[in-house]
Amino acid sequence: MQTNKSSEVADLRLLIGEVRKTFRLMAGLSDRMLEARGLTASLRAILEYLAEEGPSPVPKMAAAKSMTRQSVQALVDRLDALGLIDSQPNPDHKRSQLIALTREGQATFQAILLEEKDLLVRIAADWTGGDLQETCRTLRMFQTRLNDLRSDIDASYSETDA
Repeated sequence: MQTNKSSEVADLRLLIGEVRKTFRLMAGLSDRMLEARGLTASLRAILEYLAEEGPSPVPKMAAAKSMTRQSVQALVDRLDALGLIDSQPNPDHKRSQLIALTREGQATFQAILLEEKDLLVRIAADWTGGDLQETCRTLRMFQTRLNDLRSDIDASYSETDA
C-alpha cells in the first residue's frame, strides 16, 4: 500500500510541475500577444474577470483569483491609468469601491478575445473527444483539494499565532 501512495505522490509532483510549466508558457505567450496593447497576462486576467463577473470590489477579485488584495490593487491601478476601468460607488461598502470596465475596456477585451480565438482553435485541434473536459475535471478536483488544505493550514497557523 505504501508503494502505491509513493507512486501517487510522485505522479502528483509531476502534475504540479506540468501545471507550473503550462502556466509559465501560457503567461509568456499571452504577454507577447498583449504587449502591443501595453498589457500583460495578469492585466488581461483582471479584464476577463470584470467582463465575466461585472463590477466588483478589489477584495472580491483578489479572493477569486487567489491573489493578495495589494497585488490586484496594483493591477487595477495600471488598468485605470490605461483608461480601461473606472471606479464606482459600492452600495454594500463605503470604502471598497466597485471596479468596472469602461467602454474602451470592454472593446479592448473583446478585441483580445478575437485575437486569441485563432490560437485556441489551433491548440484545440490537438485533442479529441472529451480529453479537454476530463483535464478540466481533474484540475477542478485538484483545486478543490488545494482550497480545502488551504483552509486547514490557515486554521492551524491561526492557532499558533494566538
